[in-house]
Amino acid sequence: MPSDNESLSGSKMAMIVVDMQNAFLNDEGSMNKGGMDITELKKTVLPVSNLIIACRSADVPIIFTRYVLRADYKDAGLRSIRRSKFKEINSLVMGTWDSELDPRMDQRLEDYVLDKTRYSSFYNTSLEVILRGLGVDTLIICGVTTEICVESTIRDAYFRDFKILVPKDAVAAMDIDRHKGTLATIEYGFGSVTTSAKLINDLLGIAV
Repeated sequence: MPSDNESLSGSKMAMIVVDMQNAFLNDEGSMNKGGMDITELKKTVLPVSNLIIACRSADVPIIFTRYVLRADYKDAGLRSIRRSKFKEINSLVMGTWDSELDPRMDQRLEDYVLDKTRYSSFYNTSLEVILRGLGVDTLIICGVTTEICVESTIRDAYFRDFKILVPKDAVAAMDIDRHKGTLATIEYGFGSVTTSAKLINDLLGIAV
C-alpha cells in the first residue's frame, strides 16, 4: 500500500495507461494470433477503465501510450529479431486496428496519446515534457505488460524522481510468475503497489 510519502494527499497526479491496445487485449489481436496467451491481460480492462473514470472525476490527466511500429519494422530494433514472426502478421503496425487503443479505454480529445517504438514510455517521446508542463510529481501507472513496458516505464519514471503508484489488478503479464516477481521488485525499489479500488476511493475523495 502507498507509504506516507507516496499517498495521493497533496500530490499533483497524472495517470499513464500503458499499451492498452487491441493487439494485447482482443482475441483478434496480433498477440493472440501470434500464439501468446492474453488471458491475464484481458483481466485489466475493467480495473483500468474504472480508474480512468475516477481520474476524470478528480481532474487527473490521462496519458495513453501505444506501442506502434512502421510496417517494414525499420524502427523496431531488436524486436524485429526477437519477435520476427510478429512482423509477418503486421503486429502493432501504425494505422492498423491492431495498434489502436482498445475502445473500452474511452480515450477522449482532452487525453494525451503518445506513440512509442520501445518498451519505455519515456524513450524518444514527449512524455517527460508533458509531465513537467503539467507540474506532476506523482504517477499512477497501469497497463500491460507488467514486466516489460510497464516496468520499463516505471524505472524511467523513478529515475526522473516521480513518485509511483501501481494498482496490481490494473497491470498484467502473460506469465503470472513474472507478474508477481515484477510487482515485488517495484515495491522493493521503485514505488508503491496498491489496488485499483484503493486508488479509486482516494481519487473520489479528492473529487468531492
